[in-house]
Amino acid sequence: MGIIHINKLKPGMILDEEVRDINGRLLLKRDKKIDTAHIRIFKIWGVTEVNIQGNNGSRNASGEPADPEAVEKIRESTKDLFRHVDLEHPANKELFRISVIFRSKYNLQEEKKRIDLAKIDTEQKTFEKDFLKKFTKENISLPEIPSIVFELNEVIANPLSSAEDISQVIQRSPSLTALLLKIVNSPFYGFPSKIDKISLAVTLIGTREISGLALGISVLSLFNNIPKEILSMYSFLRHSLACGIISRILAAHKSLPQTEQLFVSGLLHDLGRLILYSYFPEESRNILGHAQSSDSLLYLEENDHLGCNHSHVAKHLLERWKLPMVLENNVFFHHCPREAQQPVPATLVHLADIIANGLGIGTSGERFVPPLDHVAWENLGLSPTCFDVVSKQAVHQVFALESMMDI
Repeated sequence: MGIIHINKLKPGMILDEEVRDINGRLLLKRDKKIDTAHIRIFKIWGVTEVNIQGNNGSRNASGEPADPEAVEKIRESTKDLFRHVDLEHPANKELFRISVIFRSKYNLQEEKKRIDLAKIDTEQKTFEKDFLKKFTKENISLPEIPSIVFELNEVIANPLSSAEDISQVIQRSPSLTALLLKIVNSPFYGFPSKIDKISLAVTLIGTREISGLALGISVLSLFNNIPKEILSMYSFLRHSLACGIISRILAAHKSLPQTEQLFVSGLLHDLGRLILYSYFPEESRNILGHAQSSDSLLYLEENDHLGCNHSHVAKHLLERWKLPMVLENNVFFHHCPREAQQPVPATLVHLADIIANGLGIGTSGERFVPPLDHVAWENLGLSPTCFDVVSKQAVHQVFALESMMDI
């Protein structure tokens, strides 16, 4: 029978694949018969679809058998997207397998944003090799982070602060309050009853989790003017959200505390590109065009033409905003986590970015799947077998959260 949406499950159906929650905890084993209690548990923990025994085979999101020719076409196009990746490495090989299945299931084709190469500055007059130096010295009117974030950080840093103190700060922004309550009541958290007060949400989820959500939402809301001819803001936000969710799930698999820091890190990992696209559209358009014509990785094109890449730009802004050092660590090193002072969280964001690109959930402008840092991967101590569960959990949560965040 294949993949079935949770609302179409019926008692008596038999699982063809085990079901796990966000933390990888087993909810029901394969070959078990589903009853009404199981369906209720799946809904509580945010499971949106399961694999049911029956007429198995490759199927798309509607449950119809996938066309073998279409699957092969997607396999070849996906292989091209992995051209900068060593597919002999076990982690890359497993991610490629999962990416083909996911793209076939949802009939995803490569999301191409074609830049008019005829308008590219072939003499590279707009490129500045000392871009970062110029960027940090010039009086560029970058946005200031909302005061509510600073207030939240101060309240949270105070060991005597209560859930009520934090809720009072958040409630000064009605729009942020409404959005946080939407998220808290979504399948992303899966509480069995409705949460109607921020103070209760803080008590149930935790001060750091709520502040992390508030931080990520507040920062991304500052940038909504990416020129459409460069990139779709919808695609950028989807990619960022996917990276945040995957980072959080991977942190749970590693049993790391403060998984909200990984969610925010993943959400903001391409913050530098938002700044480049918004404030330097001509330079960005040229770089995207050159990456397109040469089939090269976008961040390497940034290095080549600017003398730095988007992670350096993000680091400058995070320092200016005086945000937690762990965010700066994870964002700045997400392409080279082996060099980070805290390599484990940086590697999780690095891996989340690779997975999100492999699955094709949105884009920040990068066409190809970035290469895996093999040293960082070995030091992380994860098994590629976790990718299947992580990807399925992430897809459920992206679908659940994207409507909440007005994506």
